[in-house]
Amino acid sequence: MTQRNQLDRALSPYLLQHADNPVHWLEWNAESLAQARRLNRPILLSIGYSACHWCHVMAHESFENERVAELMNQHFVNIKVDREERPDLDRIYQLAHQLLTGRGGGWPLTVFLDPDSQAPFFAGTYFPLTPRPGLLDFPSLLERINEIWATRQDELRAQNLQVQQALKAIAQPRPAEAGTDLSEVAEGLVGQLAARFDNRHGGFGDAPKFPQAPVLALLADLADDEQAAQMLADTLTAMARHGLFDHLGGGFFRYCVDAAWEIPHFEKMLSDNALLVDLYARAAHRWQRADFREACERTVTWLTDEMALEGGGFAASQDADSSDGEGAYYLWTPDQINDWLPDSQAELLMARYGLDGPPNFEEKAWHLVTARDVDELITDARNRDQAEAELTQARQLLLQARRQRPQPGRDDKLIGAWNGLTIAALSRAGRLLERSDWLEMAAQALNVLAPRLFGQEPPRSVWRNGKSAQTATLDDLAAVLDACMSLLQWRFEPRWFNLARRIARRIIAQHVDDQTSAMYLTPIDHEPLLTRPLALADDATPSGAGLALQGLYRLAHLCGDSRLQRQCELILNAALSDIAASPMGHASLIQAGLAMQRGGSQVLITGNADDTGPWHQALFFGREVTVFHLPNDLELEDPPELLAALLEGGENRAVICDGLACRAPVGSLEALLEALDG
Repeated sequence: MTQRNQLDRALSPYLLQHADNPVHWLEWNAESLAQARRLNRPILLSIGYSACHWCHVMAHESFENERVAELMNQHFVNIKVDREERPDLDRIYQLAHQLLTGRGGGWPLTVFLDPDSQAPFFAGTYFPLTPRPGLLDFPSLLERINEIWATRQDELRAQNLQVQQALKAIAQPRPAEAGTDLSEVAEGLVGQLAARFDNRHGGFGDAPKFPQAPVLALLADLADDEQAAQMLADTLTAMARHGLFDHLGGGFFRYCVDAAWEIPHFEKMLSDNALLVDLYARAAHRWQRADFREACERTVTWLTDEMALEGGGFAASQDADSSDGEGAYYLWTPDQINDWLPDSQAELLMARYGLDGPPNFEEKAWHLVTARDVDELITDARNRDQAEAELTQARQLLLQARRQRPQPGRDDKLIGAWNGLTIAALSRAGRLLERSDWLEMAAQALNVLAPRLFGQEPPRSVWRNGKSAQTATLDDLAAVLDACMSLLQWRFEPRWFNLARRIARRIIAQHVDDQTSAMYLTPIDHEPLLTRPLALADDATPSGAGLALQGLYRLAHLCGDSRLQRQCELILNAALSDIAASPMGHASLIQAGLAMQRGGSQVLITGNADDTGPWHQALFFGREVTVFHLPNDLELEDPPELLAALLEGGENRAVICDGLACRAPVGSLEALLEALDG
């Protein structure tokens, strides 16, 4: 293999950012691994992603440096990985970092691997070009690793074996724990969260502050728990008011570096915003909160304005950095505000968003946070409606001005899992807030995603510029299954139903262990890796197992499939020990398990579409009930027995099914509503 940087052939925008480095970067593939074995050189594995600020810093400092590149090229086989393309590799080596260092990882992740086994023997994250307190400089690290490899390979390989054994032990499912009560686990988790809750600022723990969307989603499901509701409402309020939210363009940043949610790391991720659209829609509907509805609507506007891909679907992320520096795109000074706004609007906006106080970003600039409520800005000359209208106009003018600045980079690859989350969020938010345009947007995105990623076997995880890549993980499959099951309630498209069934079959065949019912991130026929990671624990996104369990159970209910329902019960039982051991890390599995235990009813409506369509609309937008409309002219391939029986006869009717038991059909909307109320 010719020694050169080979990332110019990559699909990933993140890898393409490194294609001009003097480092001889390779992608992770069989040829690169074979080269490392042939040369008996350690693999220098660098994992990051396009929107990662410290990834850019290390790239500029070290990977663009000729002296550093010479050391890397001389002594190592250098492999660059986009964590969003390869979540399997990222999960394995983040865990390895934790085992080797005793600390959590992050990005960029820097790991040195044995070329024979790909086992790690040293791991870290960011290393500077020159020494800093507590941080070894990267050139010195390279020289030390090379010296150790040259003189102590046997010792390193003995250590590697221990790390491999530990990773494989972690990847083994725990024995099922009998007697675990999920309601008690959830109650205990609420207590744990209350102990960590920041009563002053909202959120959990101290700086840095992350949304922790899977935990918030579980709190949203615990409708009868007042403490859970209060923590959820306070956290959503704080995140929307302060610096995690982009008050001009909409959308939420990745996290905040301070406890008060004031200053973010400025990258925006599709996955975070999808989950928050869902949460804010639920909260707006539950509490009739206009501020929550506004946060949801403005985040969807950001999705359509900034993240929509040509032809459909959504991009992965917006960078924290522009050519002017980290966060420069989002920061303001009073002079800049005055340059763009009329005097009265400038004064109003600066009072609203804190620019009449001291700067909050590095003592020289302001990141917008809500400093005053609109009611505090009312004067004799300006009532509330006028103040709201002036603020809206001022934000629009500043947004136009901001768009003239150097733009943050955008990673424009379509990720199956994150698009699935977004489609499901838009469909549920569209239903709750009665936004049919959001439902149409979700449908268009699913219709684009399906052929791009599921038009081949095995299904793919990412798509960009007409090409798909990487085998779909459980996260991809589960998120798209969830999207299908949500959209089918709005409109029963046979292609969505067929896709849902196909995904379900693949999940059971490829991701669920036959013996233990444990769920794995990678399919059973995936390329061999150091270990096969379980998919039980949440990250910033819900676990693949949690999402899959939710989707599979809903599909079993819809189809009247007792075998699939039993499979769901086995999957949940197999995860109970992990859930009990770490409830906070398994919130989405707890959420799915509690939903299974609650059961609930679904309504199946059929008949003449013109006659029964209003029945469906009355329930879909007016009731929080699972409802599917299957008109007479619907053509299904190999329909399950329950739906085939429903479609026979052709009369207008609705059937309520409680679990797998269905009641006698009713023939009018009035009778249906009476049955539901009863």
